[in-house]
Amino acid sequence: MENSKEYRFIWKTRFTSYSKIRRISTYHVINAFEIIGGAKMNETVHFKDEIVEIGDVKTHVYTAGEGEPLLWFHGAGGITTIPEIFNELVSAYKIYLIDHPGFGQSEKKEDRFTEFTDYNYFYRDFLDHYSLDKINLVGHSMGGRMALEFSISHSHRVKKLILISASGLYIEGVKRTDIFIHQPEKRPSLYFYNKQYAEEMLNQEKSEEEQSIEVKNLTMFARLTWEKDDNRKFPFLLRYITAPTCVIWGENDQILPVEHGKAFKKYIQKAELHMIKNCGHIPQVEQKEQCTQIIKSFLENSN
Repeated sequence: MENSKEYRFIWKTRFTSYSKIRRISTYHVINAFEIIGGAKMNETVHFKDEIVEIGDVKTHVYTAGEGEPLLWFHGAGGITTIPEIFNELVSAYKIYLIDHPGFGQSEKKEDRFTEFTDYNYFYRDFLDHYSLDKINLVGHSMGGRMALEFSISHSHRVKKLILISASGLYIEGVKRTDIFIHQPEKRPSLYFYNKQYAEEMLNQEKSEEEQSIEVKNLTMFARLTWEKDDNRKFPFLLRYITAPTCVIWGENDQILPVEHGKAFKKYIQKAELHMIKNCGHIPQVEQKEQCTQIIKSFLENSN
């Protein structure tokens, strides 16, 4: 990263209550696409790397490309790699990849960000800062929930919405995987249909800084989801999303079963559902060619 030392910090506080962390429904604690299957920062696509003050929040922002604005909302694992899908999008879209406040190298602001809906107002400020009227919005896993919350409250600012294995929906009788009931070495196999990806993730070495940032991300995730890991009002609220919506789901998702994708299609007015075979929770890695084609076709469609 350019000038990464200027923006780098180490977060060294450890958890005081491991029992709390274990009890969270951690279906998106680590977004594996951010750990494997992507290009290292600036290796393939050149991203401008800067700290921008949005309102009163020092925010870590990557930007690349030209064209219509496209925001990518990362999940609880934060940003450590650039998904290869950006190679296919950067020529037609101005991509904004942001560390959510409290994650990665962005400022925490503990008293301000305690609910997912708190981010709605931050991202309104973000769009105003960059003079963006309407944007294409993509969210994966926890980032999908953030995208949903924003699209409900600011439907007039979202041109198109793409949800990849999005979280936040409660479905009676449908179980979600609680990652923390599994040993750490077993967890990666839950993310993928193809176990080769699980092996790569398991063998990934992390620096001290990466481990520290991971703890920061997990702690913020815990703050946001502790005893509120879904929005029980979604079945009512999702009808307020007016943007054409593309829902992408792996048929073999063990973290959030396919019933979640089907429910999003049911509740969102203009939603289409794309199920991907032989694919788990991370379609943009495990079946990146098919996932990329779905996203490109959806964005290029004038409807």
